[in-house]
Amino acid sequence: MNKSITYQRKLIEVEKKLGFLYVPAKARELLPNENTEVRLLLPGEKTSSIKTYNADHNRIFGLTPFFKKHKLKTGNMVSVDISEDLITISLQQQEKIEDSEEKEEETFIDVSGLSSQSKGNIGEDRVKEIILLYSQGLLNVYKPVIDDRGIDLIVLKEKIYNPIYLQVKTRFNVHKRNTLILTINGTTFKPHHSYFIVGLSFNQERMEMDDDILFIPSKELPELASKLNDGNWRVTVSITNGKTTGKYKKYFVTKEELVNKLLERIDLINEIVN
Repeated sequence: MNKSITYQRKLIEVEKKLGFLYVPAKARELLPNENTEVRLLLPGEKTSSIKTYNADHNRIFGLTPFFKKHKLKTGNMVSVDISEDLITISLQQQEKIEDSEEKEEETFIDVSGLSSQSKGNIGEDRVKEIILLYSQGLLNVYKPVIDDRGIDLIVLKEKIYNPIYLQVKTRFNVHKRNTLILTINGTTFKPHHSYFIVGLSFNQERMEMDDDILFIPSKELPELASKLNDGNWRVTVSITNGKTTGKYKKYFVTKEELVNKLLERIDLINEIVN
């Protein structure tokens, strides 16, 4: 008996525009690991047709005629059944969803195809952009050649050579759990007055980072976080409607405040050193 995987997917704008269907991680085990052709059976068709599958980006291309024929729009649901020799696509009846949480969940973009490294790079790039833009040229940002020492970004103020070190943690599932969870590697973590932890929450509805950023001095982390059995540190922040009332509340800053704190810390260290 052939194994099959069935899932439902809500079409997003880029799929409709470029004529492809994204395949989430849970459905890829029956698909080839290289770019190839796959056989599709579309709604209303008696025979299957050949389409292109891009294994690098997990996309089935060649669906523009199908989208146009059925007048599919962004937000329409399709059901996909994948077996080893055939992919069957059927249209889902659009039903009104009463549960507000379930309705909100459908607006999120599927990011399961992104690797942990890709997600981390997105967060680090956002922090770099924030620092460069809000400091108006006063600060510059550098990335270490070796990125397995717990340091993701190094921040310097123009003509002052006392750096600030940042470890950036980005989470993409905060909206599902209402909790921001960060795990800090205990092996590489060493508290220092120039070392800070930056926590970001990626809002998949707006496809942008949430406005509030967690900014924790590494020297204060041991008093705030929990020490796990494996030696790592765990930061757990309960968030409701984008806000927290717990012990981490005072450590959340806006983008502008983040840059101001970096400037203040660099100036303070410079005064002490000099």
